Amino acid sequence: MKLTNQQIYNHAQNINRVFTDMKVYLPVKVNFFLQKNSQLLLKLAQEIEEARLSIFQTYGDLTEDKTQYIIPSEKIPAASQEIEDLFSIEQEVDIVKFSIESFNNIELSLEQMNAIMFMIEEA
Repeated sequence: MKLTNQQIYNHAQNINRVFTDMKVYLPVKVNFFLQKNSQLLLKLAQEIEEARLSIFQTYGDLTEDKTQYIIPSEKIPAASQEIEDLFSIEQEVDIVKFSIESFNNIELSLEQMNAIMFMIEEA
């Protein structure tokens, strides 16, 4: 499946946020593929985050307390363009899809369903 880095980053964050500490039992097949896809997306999101940080390091100045980079106003357009370029890159991502029937009537919240819709096979 082709996904932009922006989609990868967003999917990884959403899945991590809505399925952390989830108390609902998921059928083994769904749980397995959700974990597999989640680990892959988190790994890719970490690589994207490292590239984003590199852009901040290139264009910004580290604050005295060394907690963040401040980009001077004259460098913001170039830094913004590089970040936009980074997030628009498309990658082929090996997402394992599963059918809606695999859920066996498990109730998920709207937020949870929205987070995994791209993993569900269309009928």
